[in-house]
Amino acid sequence: MSHHMYEHLMVRFCETYGIRCIASDRRGFGKSDWNTNRSTEISYDTFAQDTIDLIDHVEVGDFVFVASSMGCGESLLAYLQMREDLQKKCQGLIWLGPSLPCPLKTDTNPMAPSRELWDMILSGFRLDRTAFARTALPGVFGIPFNIGIEVPETVLQRFEWIVAQADALAIESCVQIITDRDFTDDLKKLDRKDIRVLVIHGDNDQSNPAEATANLIPNLVSQAQVKIYEKAAHGMYLTHADQVTDDILSFVLGL
Repeated sequence: MSHHMYEHLMVRFCETYGIRCIASDRRGFGKSDWNTNRSTEISYDTFAQDTIDLIDHVEVGDFVFVASSMGCGESLLAYLQMREDLQKKCQGLIWLGPSLPCPLKTDTNPMAPSRELWDMILSGFRLDRTAFARTALPGVFGIPFNIGIEVPETVLQRFEWIVAQADALAIESCVQIITDRDFTDDLKKLDRKDIRVLVIHGDNDQSNPAEATANLIPNLVSQAQVKIYEKAAHGMYLTHADQVTDDILSFVLGL
């Protein structure tokens, strides 16, 4: 979504460790417009191409993708679809709370979120975005789950503001797009690539459980390393920021 969600991580990487961070706002979020004069139907492939265009525009050297939730699918497609010269510069992928391979309950993945849950999310955003965000955000960070997580009210208000700034059509469309694609075949393509993959997930991610996502990825991408954080929910990038920082640093410095 918005780069504002990850500023607390990026400032530390840039100022403390001297690591360049390039943060993108997905279409319709942060400072990015949802539609442009060249847009047709917007899909996961559109998001991936936007990412490729950004990387190409800023002329990066070697880099690592760090993505969260829906962004993990974007980074996967961007890596698979980018030019060979850009692909060679990509030294790894780090996925935080990935929604891969597909965050929709099926007979083969019964632990994934149900269609009813996604419909409830869609309805909540349509009826009263502000109230829904205020109700849902504590669960994103694991506050109600009795696992010892506390998030200051001012931080929750900041995330409410981030949600409020998003384009309404972008929110609506992304809730639909995230369930429209099964990345199983794309993950299998990654298995044939010589690239490191780190998957980080919370053991209390109740909306996107590891059993339906992170724990399935090594079956499709043999080189994927999975780390499960204890007492962590979907928003572990905030509540477990020190641990996330250490694992990203270890990955990057170990290249």
